Amino acid sequence: MHKIPAFISTVNATRTIALPASIPVGSRVAVMVMSDEPAEDSPERRLRFDRVMAAIQAAIAEGFTPPVISDKELDSRIKMARRTTGS
Repeated sequence: MHKIPAFISTVNATRTIALPASIPVGSRVAVMVMSDEPAEDSPERRLRFDRVMAAIQAAIAEGFTPPVISDKELDSRIKMARRTTGS
């Protein structure tokens, strides 16, 4: 697998983005504008995450083997879960 480095920088007053010297001049780069708002980390979301992790650990401890499903089926299940939770 090819790894692509990622860097986070801030646009300065001259609209310049500082990058490490290891990035050669003339390199192609991608820029993504990130939200100024902090990531949602509500206590309810954290509790839900902790419960899911506990359920996963319990399943592993019990020797649960997940069923074999196709990528299409997995994508479908993810979309359904997102619609259900409003994510």
